[in-house]
Amino acid sequence: MKKEEILNVEDKVSSETLYIRHASCPKGHSLMDNHVTIHGHSSLKVIVRFDDKEGILFLDPVYGSFDHDDSDLPLPMGKVVQLFCPTCKSDLTDPHETCHVCSSAMFQFHLPRGSVIEGCLKKGCFYHKLTSVDGEQQLARMYENTTLESFL
Repeated sequence: MKKEEILNVEDKVSSETLYIRHASCPKGHSLMDNHVTIHGHSSLKVIVRFDDKEGILFLDPVYGSFDHDDSDLPLPMGKVVQLFCPTCKSDLTDPHETCHVCSSAMFQFHLPRGSVIEGCLKKGCFYHKLTSVDGEQQLARMYENTTLESFL
């Protein structure tokens, strides 16, 4: 009888070495905005809400960069916000995750091939993570002609 093993593959990704090219809400609507760029790349456009205020927030697509354009609605330091899809208004909060640093809610953006990026919704907390597909799928894909960029 063969015993099943679960293999978790972790890879440390240096901050600011990758950028997101395709991100979507849970319903599949693109969050990318070609009209507003940050560091030369299309930004991620979301609706931000806190204290009965709502505005547009453009996030830097460079992984590990926390630059953003909140000129529509400045975000106070320490404030926990909510993010929504600008197309369908879906809540982008991950209902299954909380921040490992401050215990606040986390957002989740869907990436190609089943990957996700998650981050803390508290302004000033920099906890975030990039999760690729499960280990078995990831190992199988290593033998296909793909690169890490194909998951972003």
